[in-house]
Amino acid sequence: MQLLRTIGKSVCVLTLVANIATAAEWRQWRGDERNGVAAQSPALRASLPADGLKPVWLSESMAAGNDGGWGSPVIADGKAFVFVHSREKVGDGNLPPRKYPYLSDDKRGHLTAEQYAEYEVNRRAEDFERGKQFKYQEIVYAIDIATGKTLWKNERLSIYTRFLQSGTPAVVDGKLYILGAGRTARCLDAATGKDLWQTKIPGEFHDEFFMSSFAIVDNTAVVLAGYLVGLDIKSGEILWQGDANATKGTHSSAVTWTGPSGKPWLIVNVAGSSTAAIEPRTGKEAWRVKSEANLSTPVIVGNKCITLGNSRRAGMRCFELSETGAKELWVYNGLGDKGSSPLVLGDYVYAQGEKRLACVDLATGKAAWMAQLDLTNPQYTSLVAADGKVIYAYDGLLCFAADPSEFKSLITAKFDKSGRMASEAYFREQLKIATVEKEAGGPEKAARLMQDNVNSQGPLACSSPAIVDGRLYVRLKAGLACFDLTASGQ
Repeated sequence: MQLLRTIGKSVCVLTLVANIATAAEWRQWRGDERNGVAAQSPALRASLPADGLKPVWLSESMAAGNDGGWGSPVIADGKAFVFVHSREKVGDGNLPPRKYPYLSDDKRGHLTAEQYAEYEVNRRAEDFERGKQFKYQEIVYAIDIATGKTLWKNERLSIYTRFLQSGTPAVVDGKLYILGAGRTARCLDAATGKDLWQTKIPGEFHDEFFMSSFAIVDNTAVVLAGYLVGLDIKSGEILWQGDANATKGTHSSAVTWTGPSGKPWLIVNVAGSSTAAIEPRTGKEAWRVKSEANLSTPVIVGNKCITLGNSRRAGMRCFELSETGAKELWVYNGLGDKGSSPLVLGDYVYAQGEKRLACVDLATGKAAWMAQLDLTNPQYTSLVAADGKVIYAYDGLLCFAADPSEFKSLITAKFDKSGRMASEAYFREQLKIATVEKEAGGPEKAARLMQDNVNSQGPLACSSPAIVDGRLYVRLKAGLACFDLTASGQ
């Protein structure tokens, strides 16, 4: 009997180890396949409880006086990793009013193109001088996904960039790769946070910010740091540098594609609104095609590549790939976005852009449906999907069914300071908004109350969530939050 108990315990232990070893992860930008889809997932809930969902945990704050950059979380080896670029005011006193504030599109009408270009030069110069009043840090957090506790931090002084630069880490074989401010590539031990190497990528630097995330293939780490560059993953040695004009880029991340010969390639958006195929180890370009894509990341499905441009004119395009070229199959001009990347589920492409969501037939490029987003200015953030459900996290959270027959919203939620995810109606009731609105000056008071407690607490703009084993990891203003979205989750 004792022997049976021992054998039983051993089987349990072995089963646990096997489950851990095969557990799904989200190790890179847009997941292990860099396509935004969790291929394995338990059943996810299709609605929220009346009082919403509390986070399983909410991490410590990840910013100092601002939102800490745009890096998205990745999940590997029982840890969530987030790369943050933060700033903190140095000294006393307030900064003087801006002489050259940012001008939105509707406030530029009085300026000619030449005048606006000169205005932008002056604005960047003013921002650079104001930036000297802050101390900058780069911080990589490793967080226990079971508890939300910080396991280690890697902190170092950094420098000013025009927007705070913190792309998404890539974690491969126990090593974490990031591109820091000023074109400094770094590799860390993912278990301890210890620096393994750093490499200063050549090139002039003033205030540029590069949000591209490393792609690791063929023992090479490839990233757009103003231009495409490949580094040896063991030493950080620069193996090759792309032409500064031909491979110019800042935000798009490369994806991998295995050609018919079994040879790995990198597919990446580069200069001239083009998409190119690159040999990872040598940087040799096999071909490029005019895709009208820019900041977004391509999506590979089999031998097809989907790109998304930053306007409806540029549109979404589908190409059939070969090792000698790419043939355009269709163009869909229903939407565009500066940085958001689409995803493919089954025979359909789902994409976001210009306050629109679209479901497009992968074979033909014809729209199955189009829906409007009730958001002010959604952009940059990318869709993720699991269990036949698509999630978009910007201001709040939208979950809809991956159903080509119709747009079917399942969850529409906001967040409060505690990280609770619930309907707007729930928060209005909790804050007694209807009562406040009846007071003198009530509408203004109610709007401020909602703004302070709910509307300003949502997902970090431009950061995309990760979803692993039914748990959603999303950067909120208060920190990284983990939600159990499984059908049986509380």
